[in-house]
Amino acid sequence: MKHMNRLLMVAVLLLIALVALSAQPVSEKQEIKVLVFGMFEVGENKGDFAGEFQHFYEAYFDGAASYELNSMPLTLYVNEEGIAGAIAGMGKAQASATLTTILTDPRFDFSKTYIVISGCSGMSPEHGTLGDVVIADELVDFELGHAWKESDNPKDSSSFFLRSSGYDRPGYIKLNKGLADWAFELTKDTPLFDDKAAQAYRAKYGAAEAQEKPSVRMGVSVTGDSYWHGKASSAHADAVTQAYGAGTYMVTQMEDNAFGVAAMNAGKLDRLIVVRDVVNYDQPYPTQTVLESLDASSGAFSIGMKNGFAVASKIINTLVENWDAYGSSTPKN
Repeated sequence: MKHMNRLLMVAVLLLIALVALSAQPVSEKQEIKVLVFGMFEVGENKGDFAGEFQHFYEAYFDGAASYELNSMPLTLYVNEEGIAGAIAGMGKAQASATLTTILTDPRFDFSKTYIVISGCSGMSPEHGTLGDVVIADELVDFELGHAWKESDNPKDSSSFFLRSSGYDRPGYIKLNKGLADWAFELTKDTPLFDDKAAQAYRAKYGAAEAQEKPSVRMGVSVTGDSYWHGKASSAHADAVTQAYGAGTYMVTQMEDNAFGVAAMNAGKLDRLIVVRDVVNYDQPYPTQTVLESLDASSGAFSIGMKNGFAVASKIINTLVENWDAYGSSTPKN
């Protein structure tokens, strides 16, 4: 009898404990509306010479909650409006690992998140100018395929082709065209900064370049882990984009295809927005060598950081301010 009473008492105590637990509020995941990435910072996150993340940190994350996610170190900043941001790291491996790490963190709800990439890039002087900002609609991997040195191949033949269809998924990524068109239309008239030093550097390339002013454009972003430079490498980028059936490449950088693959794997590709600001030409001017070009200052870095932020922040703010509509469905032009 005493044994039965003891079991009954234990059962009652367990029931009381379960009722108490069920009465406690369930901790909800924080909804992330926009996740923005820069790839590097020059110094501190605020108050000094700005790299890719500083303008975003000062606008959205100064004083916001921060979370250390791995030993990179990867710090994720999250503000009360549901805007999150991080420095992703440079190159394809780091970019994909960073995005995957963040999207799989169980503390946050990424089900409706827009991913905004904002970073610097190079551009052919035939395609645009220093200080431009490009909204990408296609991503092409510069290195994924079969390639060879031009000097090892018959004259006037291609230096790249696709041997396997397995390259298509990571090598050529079509972004959500409706979303890209919407982002372009939203930002195409954004006032952009220019600089006398950038104007002087443009003039070294030719009369047409000297007359150009920064503007918002749209087109293909080409990703390469190697910081390639030179007219022949630019021609190779054209060959790669042609092999995939993509449009003319507008900018070159080191991470976008990796972000695209990670977003695709997470089912987030339709909410990926790539914004690239142009800080250098991808080839030297006449009389300049490739090494001299790599070491030269184009005068466009600071205006690129400002212009990229001006465009990307307009996209971010518009998404958040209209979340009732854009949370449930992506905007389209």
